[in-house]
Amino acid sequence: MNARDYLNEARATIQDRGAEYGHPSDNMARTAALWSSYLEMPVTDYQVAMCMALVKIARSMETAKTDTYIDLVAYASIAAQLHTEENELYV
Repeated sequence: MNARDYLNEARATIQDRGAEYGHPSDNMARTAALWSSYLEMPVTDYQVAMCMALVKIARSMETAKTDTYIDLVAYASIAAQLHTEENELYV
């Protein structure tokens, strides 16, 4: 796959997951609230997305799977959208 293919796959993944789990901001905000409670410190929605990207980076150190990189691109895109408050419907 080339870079454009990864971007297109990440876009499709965000749309598919959105149909299943709702808008990324809702899901990340819900996760942030749970993590904040568990960690007893504030966690933001974009931080959740960045931490999920870090999980993908950690996994890539063990094995290079196509879906790991697609998910990494998707989480980074969601984090950017949430952090810059460009929170329209997906990509």
